[in-house]
Amino acid sequence: MRIVVPVVLACLQALGTGCGSPPEAARSPDGSPAPSDAPARAASAGGEQIVVLRAGPLHLEPDPDSPGITDVPAGALLEIVPDAAGDDDWVRVATWDDRHGWLPASRIMAAEQWAQYGRALGGVSPVLVRPAYPVAAGRWAVEAPLGSPGLTPASTVWLLGDSARGARVAEIDSLENICGGERHRFAVLDQRSGARDGPHLDQGLLATPSGGRPGARRLPVRPLEPGSDLAALARRSAADAAPGAGGEPPPSIAWSALGDSAAWVAFSWPAEESASGQAQRALAVVFRRTANGWERAASIGPAGSSATIPAPAWRPVAAYATGAATFPTLLLLERLESEGAQLDVWIEREGRYEQVYRGYYWGC
Repeated sequence: MRIVVPVVLACLQALGTGCGSPPEAARSPDGSPAPSDAPARAASAGGEQIVVLRAGPLHLEPDPDSPGITDVPAGALLEIVPDAAGDDDWVRVATWDDRHGWLPASRIMAAEQWAQYGRALGGVSPVLVRPAYPVAAGRWAVEAPLGSPGLTPASTVWLLGDSARGARVAEIDSLENICGGERHRFAVLDQRSGARDGPHLDQGLLATPSGGRPGARRLPVRPLEPGSDLAALARRSAADAAPGAGGEPPPSIAWSALGDSAAWVAFSWPAEESASGQAQRALAVVFRRTANGWERAASIGPAGSSATIPAPAWRPVAAYATGAATFPTLLLLERLESEGAQLDVWIEREGRYEQVYRGYYWGC
């Protein structure tokens, strides 16, 4: 019999050890990511608890094509199996009903780090965070896929702008994507926007359901002209990510400032295989300013994208710092595709951003 623990229950279990906030145990005193081996190395510690970032199968073997033993929901609390043979990309875990299997390291996070994120979000599991933005008829709305806890009429949400402000869910409605014809479900808020049409993804914010007032700090996203030291560091990061490019700089580079102490850069190279529908190979890196100058904080990719150069694969819409971090540990990114875009939520884990929510796709 397959047993699937609901997300809310799994979150409550994890909050006991820490379901829901950012990583200070995994950080140095100044808030930067602490040096760490790859996530799979944690198996040697034995009995460590982890939280699942994205729902999906638990595999029989450390191979994405291996059969699935069972499905595990996002937010589920599992335990690492001690002394399991594997590599840096896979972790062997035990489920709540004592099934053993493998998960990609990119789909998990240490329970303590997860708990710190939850506290910064007002006691709400990070898997419940959603994009909010103006839609048609001057309304603010939160993406509300079926089964989204806390997004029901008369419930409260927090919009994480310059400060967290509360809003009530006035109704549940849907909006048609005129390109694809599908309808996207929203929790419509009692907050009004000045827009008469929509959606306006570029005005997006993170929203959390109910809970206490979130403590995550929004970092303003602004254009940036990098200094020579930051530009040189970015070139080295690009060369490390694309060693086959022969030292040639990427043809497209897009910069943004994320607050006063962090910078975002997105690199784009032409895709080697156009038959796959990919137009570029993309990498994004966030740098943080320290007393000794700029240093690399976290990254996304390299990964393929159908966005056509010079458009980047991802563009920051909103950025948030948690705990003592001076760079964004939560990102709301616009994922650009050849014919549309969507807003995804990303969370920082050991020097990389991992996606915890994939937004509605607006495109043809």
